[in-house]
Amino acid sequence: MKQKTLQNRTHLIQRLNKPIGSPNPFSFGGGYAHGGLNRNAAELLSKIWDFDYMGSAEFEWGAVPAALEKIRAYSMANRASTGIVPGVGDAYQPPKHVYYVCEKGLEQSVQQVITQLAENEREFNLKEFCGLRESLEGKEYFNRIRGWLELDNGFMFFVDEQMYRNTLEMFGINLQSSSGSSLSDRVKKFLEKVL
Repeated sequence: MKQKTLQNRTHLIQRLNKPIGSPNPFSFGGGYAHGGLNRNAAELLSKIWDFDYMGSAEFEWGAVPAALEKIRAYSMANRASTGIVPGVGDAYQPPKHVYYVCEKGLEQSVQQVITQLAENEREFNLKEFCGLRESLEGKEYFNRIRGWLELDNGFMFFVDEQMYRNTLEMFGINLQSSSGSSLSDRVKKFLEKVL
């Protein structure tokens, strides 16, 4: 498949923390409840990750559900691509892997963004701090940050393999249920109702 470039400059990246098991009422400050997600979607996602409070209005007024909807749409159309950026930050011992999901054709661009974020996120002039490098380094405060949702182009990346796998399962990407019926069909129908 021909490689495409990202349509928009990466500027907004939502940090995703280890899940706490229920929606965090403080994740989106004074914006929409749950950042614009309905209660069912917020409950579902709270089992996979917890949205970190970002501190800027751009994250509070519907950008998160819009990005998740974009991922849902390309997942439903079988245009999702998954992969690993191996050994990101070779200086980290041992080197860490970063797992991602994006639209097919954007793999190289997404890998470049992830690599650049790990090296020096300041080059992006992000609205808020991403913290990929610090998470990879295992710095104490950043150990809770395990994933990221890029809001401008609609892709996700993770340092936590289980969170990554749970996200793929939620979107019905590359999974089959044990009964042989497509898990993705059931998940897609559910996601249509909640996102």
